[in-house]
Amino acid sequence: MTTTALKQEKASDNDVKEAIEWMSRLNKTAGQLATEFNLRGGTDITGFGLLGHGMEMADASGVSLQIEYSKLPFLGGARGYAEKGIFPGGAFDNKKYFGERVILAKTIDEPAEMLLFDPQTSGGLLLGVPQEKLASFKKRAEELNQPAWVVGEVRAGQGIEVHA
Repeated sequence: MTTTALKQEKASDNDVKEAIEWMSRLNKTAGQLATEFNLRGGTDITGFGLLGHGMEMADASGVSLQIEYSKLPFLGGARGYAEKGIFPGGAFDNKKYFGERVILAKTIDEPAEMLLFDPQTSGGLLLGVPQEKLASFKKRAEELNQPAWVVGEVRAGQGIEVHA
């Protein structure tokens, strides 16, 4: 896709509204949950995208992350823009830097792959919640009106595997 084509693409009003709504949420409540549950592993998803920050988290802990693509929350219009090849340059840098250590399911196509490397400005928190605390964590998140998704698990090993 050419630079000219990228300049002509404009996000829909609904997509902009949704993005602003999510980016306007502070991580205060999610951080409160992390503290309340004495979590020891977590990161905010920003410029390195989900896979970059996930890789840093896994490396620091000496583990592997297994991510379920189908459980990841994406903004409503994200897939459509991805199919048009509309990404900030940082997504390609992230893929180049972290991509060799990521194993993707064969059914994950290029637009889906690039969404995983997409740099975020306010992508929320990725927290490692021990299995024995998970049910209580989810219940408490609901009580606080804090969206929370279980998107994978931690295993022995290195790197990240993404399953469809």
